[in-house]
Parts: sequence; C-alpha cells; structure tokens
Amino acid sequence: MAVDEAEAAEFADPPRKWGRVGAMAGAWAIVVALGGWVAPSFAESGNPANVDPRDEAASSANNAAWRYLRYGSNQDLERAEATLCEGASPELTPSDLDAIRQAYDAELGGITRVDLETGDPVPGVDGTTVAGTVSYIHEATQRFEEFVITVQEDDGAFCVSNAVRVGGEEPGSGDDLGEVVDPEAVAADFMRAIVVEREPGSAAAPHCAANTGVTPEEIDAAISEWAKANGEFTAFIDTIEPAESSETSITAFTFEISLKASLNQETFSFTVAVQEGCVTMISGGDGLI
Repeated sequence: MAVDEAEAAEFADPPRKWGRVGAMAGAWAIVVALGGWVAPSFAESGNPANVDPRDEAASSANNAAWRYLRYGSNQDLERAEATLCEGASPELTPSDLDAIRQAYDAELGGITRVDLETGDPVPGVDGTTVAGTVSYIHEATQRFEEFVITVQEDDGAFCVSNAVRVGGEEPGSGDDLGEVVDPEAVAADFMRAIVVEREPGSAAAPHCAANTGVTPEEIDAAISEWAKANGEFTAFIDTIEPAESSETSITAFTFEISLKASLNQETFSFTVAVQEGCVTMISGGDGLI
C-alpha cells in the first residue's frame, strides 16, 4: 500500500534523544535492583497522617488515666483495654465502666454527652494515682461518678494497673445494706419534674411528710405566669451546686434554672433540702415567685 508522505510526516514519531533514553533506562534498572530494600523502607516508615490519635501511646500518667475513663465510659472498650498494663486485673474493668454508663442511660432516658475531668497525678508506692470525675449528661440533667486510677511508668511508657470507683459498693461484702439514696439525685429528679417536665404532681412524691417553703404547685404556677408575659419558652436546669446546711442530717443543693423565650431569658435560683431520701424544704425563686 502506497504511503502518503505528507501524512506520514505529520504523524511521525518524535525524534529520539538516545543519550537521555539510555540514562533513564540505567536509572530505572538501579531502582528495580534496589526495590528489594527501598519498598520495605517506605512501608516501615509509615505515614503519621494515617495514625488515629486515639491509638497512640499514653504520653503521661494523667493521659493514661484520662484515656481509660474516657474510652470505658464512651463505649470504646477496646481502646480502654489497650490502656491497661500487660497482665493487669483492675477492680473496675472497662466493662464495669460501660455498665455504669448503661445504668445512667436507663435512669436519665438517654445520654447526650459524657464529660471527664482529671486531677493532678500523685506519686505513690504502688504507682501514680489520678482522680477522675465522669459526668453523664442528658440535656439539662447530669450525674457524676468519681474514680481513682493507678498508673505505672516504664521507661517513658504509661499504662493503667488499677481503677477504683470511689464510694461504690464493695464487691462481695455480702451485707444487705438496703438501697443507698443519693440526695443530689432526689433533688435533681424533684426539680426536673417541676421545671422541665412541668409535672408538679409527680414531684410531690419525694416530698417529706412535713415540709416547709415553696411548694411544687407554686413554682409551676409562677412559671405559667412567666410564660403568659413572654410567650412560648423552654425551661432547663443550668447548674446544681452543694449548698450549706445548718443541720448535719440535711443535704442541700442550689439549682439555677433558666426560662428562655424568643425575646427574653431569665435565670432563677432555688435551694432544695433533702433529708432521709425526701425533699424537706424548697426556698428561693426570687424574681419568679
């Protein structure tokens, strides 16, 4: 077949630079020859960007304690287990931490957030101890648990050797001590029924037979009056703080509650006193009642 010289010239291969081709071929041969050790070196070096920070080794005693409580309380039990020292058998296991979370999940009707605070490390004979407080939060309601974590250090590496729930029931005691009532939980449930759920009748259940001060119905009526002046609103509990009490048998708490409408938000303070598992007095509410 005849070849069109003009067409052949138009689509001809570019001119070869044979010196450059030879140099490239030689370089490629060296790469292939060295590939046996070049490739593994890349694999071994890894890419730091691909390392999940949660899987890095603990950098301090405080960090090891934080990881154990955080992951155990946040449904990440494998990472909590990884924080333990080899062969460690803590009194409070990651599964125990998860069980505590589940109990509060059932009590509060869900958990929207888990917060954690740790204190300063304290060196000791058996290792470094770190105190931690875990907060289980559902909307405006929260519960607290306190723990003590023991951490060991070996040549700059930190791991958890033991964990204890402060104030928790001693395992295997065999004594029937009855149900332990948490005064803060009693007060919080009481105020939540009035302020958040707007069911003052159910709040009357933990009322002591003889009680003084403001009644649940009076608080509910005052909130209704506030709503008439401000329109549609939401109510929630901002903070719960221990309060002073003149009697040792009474435990008191100060509640800051907020009422929030589209154009106005106000905060009011109440003090709730608890005695023997029931609310014995409510006071405060200045500006609302």
